[in-house]
Amino acid sequence: MLFPLGCFSLQNVCQEDDWGNHTDSQLSALVRDGVAEAFVELADRFMPLIKVKARSFHSMSLEIDDLCQEGLLGLLDAAEHYQSGSETAFKAYAGVCIQNRMMMAYRKTKSQKRLGLGRFVSLSNMEEETDLPDCSQNPEDLVLDGENVSRIKRQISRSLSPFEQKVLFYHLDGCPYAEISEKLSVTEKAVDNALQRVRRKLKQSFH
Repeated sequence: MLFPLGCFSLQNVCQEDDWGNHTDSQLSALVRDGVAEAFVELADRFMPLIKVKARSFHSMSLEIDDLCQEGLLGLLDAAEHYQSGSETAFKAYAGVCIQNRMMMAYRKTKSQKRLGLGRFVSLSNMEEETDLPDCSQNPEDLVLDGENVSRIKRQISRSLSPFEQKVLFYHLDGCPYAEISEKLSVTEKAVDNALQRVRRKLKQSFH
């Protein structure tokens, strides 16, 4: 399954802009301005946290990859709605939004009774403990109504081929070139070429 957002690039794809020097809050502000590469950097930073949260919701009917995709949607929503200057750190706020999305996906797979959600930390309890704001009054309306976010998603989806999306998914997930080439039955050179094409296409689309 491809990313619901089309794909995300990686730190080395956007290396000449040195996004690593930006804080999470600064990157979220750039995302709100429609800068796709800012979200690229955020996605790379938050993937370890997303994977940890995904494992806590993993079930027979919901794969880790699916949960990670939901987590990325939650991260995108956090970037879109975060208020710079807030007393709440972006990382904590994003954690709530990521968990919100995963909880929504988890609930959709089975009924509340069968899920036994009591074994998981509820979002409301987590918010009380950490004194964090909810990332949306209506979680069902997360992300997709943001004008800039929608533009990013449309442009990325239109620009990249399914193969390029797959390469970037595995690359963002931390897979080395050799592993990606094996998974996709292509050469490592083909993987590298795909990432270079993505870099070029992203710059053409958003600059």
